[in-house]
Amino acid sequence: MQQIIAQREVNQESLSVLFNADSLNFFETKLDKLISMYQLETNFLYTKSFSDLSFSVKENYGTTLIKSADKSIKDEHFFSFGTAYNLDEKISGGFVVKHSILSDSRKIGINSAEQSSIVFFPRYTFTPEIFVAPFVGYSSNRQIGVHDDGILYGGEANIKINSGEGFELFSSIKIKEEDILPRKNNVRDFRISATNKFSEFIGNILTVSYFETRKDFYYEADSLIRKEYLVVNNIQSRKENNFRFDDSLRYLQFFPNTNLTLHSSVLWRKIYRNTKYKSATAASQTVFDTEIHELKLDLEGEAEYKKDNFRLLMKTAFTERDEKHSANNFDGANPFFFEQRNTSESQKNNFTQRTSLTISSDYRLSKRDNITLSLFHNKLTYDTPSKENYDDRDELLSIIKIRYARYLNSYFEFFTSTEGTLNKLVYISAQRSSNNNVNRVLKLQSGGTFYGKRLLSYNAFEVSANYTVYDYEDLNPNYKSYSFRQFGIFDSTSFRLTGNIDVKFLGYLRRSEQGELKWKEFSLKPTRFLEESFLLPQLAYIFMDAQFILGYRQFSLKTYTYKKTEKVLDSYYVSRGPITEIYYSVIAKIQLHLKAWYEFVSLNQKRVNEIPNLDFAVLLNL
Repeated sequence: MQQIIAQREVNQESLSVLFNADSLNFFETKLDKLISMYQLETNFLYTKSFSDLSFSVKENYGTTLIKSADKSIKDEHFFSFGTAYNLDEKISGGFVVKHSILSDSRKIGINSAEQSSIVFFPRYTFTPEIFVAPFVGYSSNRQIGVHDDGILYGGEANIKINSGEGFELFSSIKIKEEDILPRKNNVRDFRISATNKFSEFIGNILTVSYFETRKDFYYEADSLIRKEYLVVNNIQSRKENNFRFDDSLRYLQFFPNTNLTLHSSVLWRKIYRNTKYKSATAASQTVFDTEIHELKLDLEGEAEYKKDNFRLLMKTAFTERDEKHSANNFDGANPFFFEQRNTSESQKNNFTQRTSLTISSDYRLSKRDNITLSLFHNKLTYDTPSKENYDDRDELLSIIKIRYARYLNSYFEFFTSTEGTLNKLVYISAQRSSNNNVNRVLKLQSGGTFYGKRLLSYNAFEVSANYTVYDYEDLNPNYKSYSFRQFGIFDSTSFRLTGNIDVKFLGYLRRSEQGELKWKEFSLKPTRFLEESFLLPQLAYIFMDAQFILGYRQFSLKTYTYKKTEKVLDSYYVSRGPITEIYYSVIAKIQLHLKAWYEFVSLNQKRVNEIPNLDFAVLLNL
């Protein structure tokens, strides 16, 4: 029977101090060197369960080095270890240790941070569907050279009730409090959902959730704050409160061969920033904290029809969002600067409405012929109540695509497709109406795939035309209508030369023309021409569980300008050199991948650089 209820997940920060001992164990490391950037990433996860004891170890490490005028190094590290012991069927307990480091050589807001914690938790399971797990521990936190220590406490609880008559109730509570005075961090997540299966064909799920988070950050105090409060660093708190309501209805066989899905969602959100030390004598509007209030409504409807060789899907969605910005005053502050900041924030207020319609269908004309049609239409209205904000605009986007495929025989599939796009952008205010434009794109593609015993080949040809027309280009010389036309050929072929030797080829050729456009006369004046090509012939040798690949890689880009009607070469860039790859399965659970290529770079037929590149990865499934 087709599943009726599919729960919608709301992405929130996970608070869980528990772990899943049935996770997939693996070890993976990657080393990438591309031009002047070096990246190393290592991920490790191992979990194990015995009769009453289970434990988990997780390690993530990444470092990025960028060689430039100012060398940049960024390191990120996360480690956790947890264990749990079952005293009996209902009582268990354990602890979790976590450690994370962030280090960045760039002078950004927080370029150095370290956090360590240890948490002890008991867990009492009343039934398999109901448990409570409070926790308490110790946290050590370092930010921009300042160490803070304190207690970490909270808890989790899950309740699941199944009446056995199609009704199921699920509720979860997750609370995490971190008191590392003078800073505090917390997360609170409350959720309850009710699933009701009215009949074999009708089901509904209702979810109500509340989410609250607070993060405190140090930043260097200015001279005025240092003098007035005798502190080196200031503290800024970012707080967010969310209240959300979701309802989903699934109705199978709403009409014969037709399934219906309806969903609605309402979100109230508040984001606000609080600064601990503020000076009333500051002659600036930046001293005031700000907050954002958001109210969002989502409505969706989807109908799917299936019968024999025909499938039709129709989906419509409506979104409405009201966003308000404001400044927060404080005692002794200069009312003139507060009014300035409040006015500046209110200019960001906006009201958005978005309506979309999606239609897709597949019709199998015969065993060999298939035709698909897809249509997308979207309307956006963006309004700003402030008279100082001129970003009010309407936008229409329509995309239609038709594709026809035919299996000529058991070896060859032929396809052809046509795609058209129309995008119209209209600014309401006269101050920005010079940006009003219409963009039209037409794309034609044709090709095929050959499936042979020794040969597998995919080939495609594509022609596209892109026309952008400004409404008032005669009044504003900075905005000129333009065209972009392109022709492309793509080929991907693999041929089994012998039992363990393959010949492979990957390549494409693109020719593009940019030009000035007069839409009414539909006349073009070419201004720039580009010719881009990529070639990658390879020879692959397969020996037992290893594959060795040797090839030659070449990328070239020619750009031309026009003198009257004559094309003149402007630049000629070429990157070429050998490439090799190795795939090796040491055993069934260990895989190695090495890819290296060397680039000889030429510009205008003069050698300008030589660049080695390397990708190396090891994957171990434990």
